[in-house]
Amino acid sequence: MKKTAFRIMGGIGGIFFALILLWMKEVPSVKGIEDAGWLLLTNSLGGHAEGYAANEMVLEMLGGKEYFYPGRESEQELVLAENQNGQGSRSVDSSGNNQIVGDVYGRESEEAMAQAGSLLQGVRKPNAVVEKLRSTLDTKYLWNKFYIIDSTTSVKKDIFDVKKLLETDLKLPKKKGKKQILIYHTHGASEHFVDSSDKIEDSIVGVGTELAKELEKKGYGVYHDMTRYDWIDGKLERSLAYNAALDGIQKIRKENPDIEVMIDLHRDSVGKGKHTYTTINGKQSAIVMFFNGLSRNKSGPIDYLYNPNLQGNLAFSLQLKCKAMEYYDGFTKPIYLKGYRYNLHLESRSLLIELGNENNTVAEAKNAAGPLADVMDKVLSGQG
Repeated sequence: MKKTAFRIMGGIGGIFFALILLWMKEVPSVKGIEDAGWLLLTNSLGGHAEGYAANEMVLEMLGGKEYFYPGRESEQELVLAENQNGQGSRSVDSSGNNQIVGDVYGRESEEAMAQAGSLLQGVRKPNAVVEKLRSTLDTKYLWNKFYIIDSTTSVKKDIFDVKKLLETDLKLPKKKGKKQILIYHTHGASEHFVDSSDKIEDSIVGVGTELAKELEKKGYGVYHDMTRYDWIDGKLERSLAYNAALDGIQKIRKENPDIEVMIDLHRDSVGKGKHTYTTINGKQSAIVMFFNGLSRNKSGPIDYLYNPNLQGNLAFSLQLKCKAMEYYDGFTKPIYLKGYRYNLHLESRSLLIELGNENNTVAEAKNAAGPLADVMDKVLSGQG
């Protein structure tokens, strides 16, 4: 009994010491300490993993996001490149500017960069890429042109039935006086813009308010949850935010049973100096990225993160992406696919959206709310 107690106490102490070492990773001169911290942390967790790999357990502690992974830096610089042939080979951004930051390791998509500064009016125009997808229903073409596939996950053709994803009925009949759309912010406390003040309206939460207003103009009842789920016990806790958000949104859904659309609105992180935007109706607008969690790692499904609504999630993001390309070409980056679940399992019309990045202004981010609401309405109404 005493030996077990000592082992547990030693493990806890090791974990805290390891985390301290890992937090020092930004200091170039302590690379050896960083690696030692990772080794100590994984070894400390190894005896308590109960069948899970210690590395995976660490990633779960970090909220399912690979902020860093000692020993795999070169791989991480490559994995964000867009999948080119649907069989695991990836194109490489050789600029040397890739960074592992924020919610994704993101590099700005070529689509977004090419359209920066163009004048868009939100009038439907035939899009050659979308038309080819609809005519060929080719899965590899879908993967190559519509997605960025993260290294944490894997894809299979039977998950991506193109015809089914494009034709899934996602229409939402409006119910007067009922809340049907939920907007919330898992990382509301930590995601700001280049000119944000300390006011909540200048953060991603304030952008959520604008999106709610735009959707309400179109006749939808919107519940905007302004809880900052990464602010826990008076401090920032991103690693616990998804657990906290799940509890919060479950309560909201119970109190508002007509909610059928759930949007977790984030702000992307891409590294300093990457200011991208497009121009819509004469206004500079931040660029949007739709994000799906596949509940799959490289080997296959993650059973403990089962998502019964995965097909609905994928249909929702793809139909939104297609509408955006037809009405606001250049407004969206490719859809990002990652390995975890991100609380998207509660509704078929659930989606994580990254709106803008840390280099956008508050005004640019809020200017994106109108076009985003318009795209959502086109899918939910079945019109356009």
